[in-house]
Amino acid sequence: MTTDWEALYQSGEAGWDKGAAAPALLAFLAESPLKGHVLVPGCGRGHDVRAIAAAGADEVIGLDLAPSAFAGAETLANTHFILGDLFALPAEFASAFDAVFEHTCFCAIPRERRDDYVQAVAKALKPGGLLLALFYLTPRDNPDLTLGPPFNASVEELDARFAEHFTLLRSETPTVAFPGRENREVLRLYQRRGD
Repeated sequence: MTTDWEALYQSGEAGWDKGAAAPALLAFLAESPLKGHVLVPGCGRGHDVRAIAAAGADEVIGLDLAPSAFAGAETLANTHFILGDLFALPAEFASAFDAVFEHTCFCAIPRERRDDYVQAVAKALKPGGLLLALFYLTPRDNPDLTLGPPFNASVEELDARFAEHFTLLRSETPTVAFPGRENREVLRLYQRRGD
């Protein structure tokens, strides 16, 4: 079953949109701004895109499937919003990015497509590029992994799925989060291995 993200935005049922950049992202950027060209898949209304751009990235591209997600979104000089599918990136996106930021995209993807997600992110990054990920591990109290989106995940799943293409540099439970997400997220910094 495929989720109709556009219909959810149009109906006002975008409960994942908190109207601001993720608190853990803002805390990370205050210490270590992402540099160069950055991709934000599943960017929604672009709050994280603008935060990364304002922190000093050269260019930040927000990618989303739903046109209504970023219709009318405020843009900065170094931000761009593109309608598109992470699993069908344009050829010019291959090895084009210094960093990718993940926030609630992975949890929206059914388990059977998550390896495709890892492949797509690895393909978009330059060798040595960074994946900064704020994984929403337990959006549901119900442990049934088939329920979603959003779908639950575990640190063990992340370890298994990302190990082939990425080296884990940092992993921590954020000290700040949106209300209701406390202790349900993990912030991870990965580096893409060279070919």
